[in-house]
Amino acid sequence: MKKTRNILVVIYALMLLAAAAIYICGDYLEVDMAVLTSDTDKQTGYVVQMVMILLTLSLVPLALRLFKFKQIHASLLASPATALLKWGIVRILVLGLLLVTNTLLYYIYGFEPSFGYLAVMILLTMPFVVPTMSRCKAETEEEKVEEAEKEVEA
Repeated sequence: MKKTRNILVVIYALMLLAAAAIYICGDYLEVDMAVLTSDTDKQTGYVVQMVMILLTLSLVPLALRLFKFKQIHASLLASPATALLKWGIVRILVLGLLLVTNTLLYYIYGFEPSFGYLAVMILLTMPFVVPTMSRCKAETEEEKVEEAEKEVEA
């Protein structure tokens, strides 16, 4: 379980570092990333903005509730280490890639506020999926705890 947690922590840290690197390049090093878009192509910017809003607003709750789905929860109980590694990577990558993409698009489209707001929203949800050892154990042994509580009540 500790090896699984360490892998998840590394992936988590890499996603945050990638977003921080984009932020540092855009704000402090003043790298002009807006040259990747043209001023005349406003429709493409609007479409990209709507797609990212829809993706972010649909994938963030999905990533946060991922371990509550019956099949995924059953696989977490059946083989905790491998399932936690697989689904933990999926959850962290979904949130991390959305964070990196929205941060990058914020600078590419000339400080478009909606991309910044989406990136901040994702950044605020990232602490809810930090792969701590207690969280890893709780996500793989949750049903056993519920059964023990029911036996105590009876």
